Amino acid sequence: MSRSSTLVDVVVPILPVMEMEDAVSFYRQLGFDVEPYDPGYTFVVNSGHEILHLRVVEDLDPATNSASVYFHVQDVDAVHAEWTGSGIDIGEVVDQPWEMREFTVTDPAGNLIRVGQNS
Repeated sequence: MSRSSTLVDVVVPILPVMEMEDAVSFYRQLGFDVEPYDPGYTFVVNSGHEILHLRVVEDLDPATNSASVYFHVQDVDAVHAEWTGSGIDIGEVVDQPWEMREFTVTDPAGNLIRVGQNS
């Protein structure tokens, strides 16, 4: 057993946002539970588990924000259908040459969310 196998239990990315209110609305619209910690920090929760943290970064430029997160899911088509019904602009599902079936969506702060499953 490698030493690093006991080091990490869960990884939760922290994404930058400009306006917490816009970010909270976006993630709720996708169907996540959102639990504010304070005005500048919020937890995004799925099925009782924190999956993202959001942190206000005042000088953030969405056009140059390179932050991203990848959600591995069991049924990418079901998630795509659910999120498409949210009213948010969602990319099309694509079969990638790296044997993933995936789509993307970008939040108001320019954070790229990639959602996929193994083909």
